[in-house]
Amino acid sequence: MKIVFIDPPGVTYGLNTGIGYLCGALKKHGYNDIRVVDFNNMPGNTKKRLEAVGDANIVGISIKSLTLKSAIELAKAVKKTNPKALIIAGGAHITLDAKHFLQECAEFDACIVGESESSVVKLVSGSAYETIPGFYYRRDGEVVVPKLPQERVSELDALPFPDYDSFDSVAERGIDEYPLVTSRGCPYQCIYCSVRNVMGAAWKMRSSENVIEELKRVKAKYGYLKKFRIVDDNFTLDMERAKTLCRMITTEKLTFGWSCPNGVRADRLDPELLGLMKESGCFSISIGVESLDEDVFNSINKGERLEDIVKAAKMIKEVGIRLEGFFIIGLPGSTYAKDMNTVKKARELGFAFMSWSVLVPYPGTPVWKWVAENDGKTVRILRDWKEGFHVGLNPKPVFETTDYTAKERTAAYRKAYLSSLKLRDLPRLVKVILKGLV
Repeated sequence: MKIVFIDPPGVTYGLNTGIGYLCGALKKHGYNDIRVVDFNNMPGNTKKRLEAVGDANIVGISIKSLTLKSAIELAKAVKKTNPKALIIAGGAHITLDAKHFLQECAEFDACIVGESESSVVKLVSGSAYETIPGFYYRRDGEVVVPKLPQERVSELDALPFPDYDSFDSVAERGIDEYPLVTSRGCPYQCIYCSVRNVMGAAWKMRSSENVIEELKRVKAKYGYLKKFRIVDDNFTLDMERAKTLCRMITTEKLTFGWSCPNGVRADRLDPELLGLMKESGCFSISIGVESLDEDVFNSINKGERLEDIVKAAKMIKEVGIRLEGFFIIGLPGSTYAKDMNTVKKARELGFAFMSWSVLVPYPGTPVWKWVAENDGKTVRILRDWKEGFHVGLNPKPVFETTDYTAKERTAAYRKAYLSSLKLRDLPRLVKVILKGLV
């Protein structure tokens, strides 16, 4: 049994942890003939690298909404190279839209949704399709919806550590920053966010001991590594657990530099935790801000107060950690003037880097429902949500409102994006441009 995973070119660099965990699970069960073609971190030479699928039994392609088009093109190429291979889609986009995706994309034979370590092992071991949780497939031209729902991993410590040895990018270039997942899921109900629908509403954490064991193995295996990044959605949700982990990182001398690029909640930080993070090697923290307009902020159900954002920003800078933030253009109730005021206030707060995006209504979110209910009234849908492009210099708003047109949203985004750039950020912009995404 030969398995090939493909990570299409995307917007942000970094190893695909989902694929890493699948490789770890498969190897634990004795399936070692695995290759990962990592176009996201090492683009180019497509035809030559896809020769890896020539004799594969199963080809799995990880898909985010922004990589949908490139994923479909890669699936077409795989089909030409190896018509007999079972081509499967997985990833966040698929978990949100599996049935429709399979109905619309004939290049794929099946989909797996959600946390799929166990489901992939069952598939590879030859289990009947109908016995595999979260597995969508075709029968007689029709999409079969799984009787068994997607599995949720309750004990994260029981999972094998992710394995990146099969990534062609790692073999060629090594690892720049090791991605570390210490928890999964999100109990919050922000109206624009699909994390709950993808990873579940229950927050599950790994033990500090289990995380430290992984870091020790990483340090021993990749001695050249100088950084790791914690890519959780809610790393500091349990603040005492985060403090314990930071103390253990320091005690075990694993302080080779780390960051929280996926963002943490502003209301789950305090001076003690930030001090421990700094001492253990943390050099950069991102927080989810979204908007600095109080009315807009209060309407998006983050469960935080705007003053929490301001307080956290000041604390992070005071402790000497780089402050970064995530912002959204075009939230319900916002206008061009309000978003431009957010840009001004963000600069005053001293964010070292600001990541801007245009609101896209994802299926299952309250914003999705709001857009649908108000279409033809105060809202006008411009394109399918899958065609929305919310980053880069050429965003494509999915909808506009009577008081905030698509043209204004695009102008606000571009102004926010460009006015936030600093000289130190140019390497990031160059990377994105080179990947052809702006």
